[in-house]
Amino acid sequence: MISPSEQPLLSDVLGISPANRERLDKASHTLKVKKNTTPICKGDKVSGAYVVTKGCLRVFTYTPSGKESTFYLIKPGEACVFAINCLFNQLLYPAWVSAEEDTEISIVHGALFKQLFQTEAAIQNLTIDALSTAVFKLMIEVEQLQGWNLSQRLANLLLNEASNENLVSMTQQEIAARLGSTREVVARVLAEMSTLGWISTGRGKVSIIRADVLAASLSE
Repeated sequence: MISPSEQPLLSDVLGISPANRERLDKASHTLKVKKNTTPICKGDKVSGAYVVTKGCLRVFTYTPSGKESTFYLIKPGEACVFAINCLFNQLLYPAWVSAEEDTEISIVHGALFKQLFQTEAAIQNLTIDALSTAVFKLMIEVEQLQGWNLSQRLANLLLNEASNENLVSMTQQEIAARLGSTREVVARVLAEMSTLGWISTGRGKVSIIRADVLAASLSE
């Protein structure tokens, strides 16, 4: 599932001071995670701080009905706030993590991370950014769950994940997992949007035709 690479990458991602760069490189290593694998499970012991240097991780939990409910995504240059919290408070990991694509994670040993947090501005900024980003993303997820219907949540997801070419490279199953729904229900809503001319669908992708209409649907 996970294989270590030889060259640490964390110091290349962060603006670590020269005095601490060598210490960080020696105390960190990189893990390569294949797409659709689960490198971290609920209840796992956290060994260090996790920073994505390539790819994307999705942090999620399961609802009582067995569906996946996404907390937040971790993209390149971002750290996992759950892991940092576990590190500082000696807790077990509270969720599951899935690789949305082939991903590389730079892991710095917990003891050194806590030491550097005391004096290293880059580590302090990384931690604060992770916390603020996670809180913002969790607020968005809560708003969607409480106030939007599935069609609106789907429209919002498509707009957020689209490339500058209006293309969303996700399967219907991946979309369903992000929304805490089923593939069959997502397929039905996508078909309705396609019939209306808002989108077009293909194997593992969705093309947005009317981004303006999708955006307008969020305020209805």
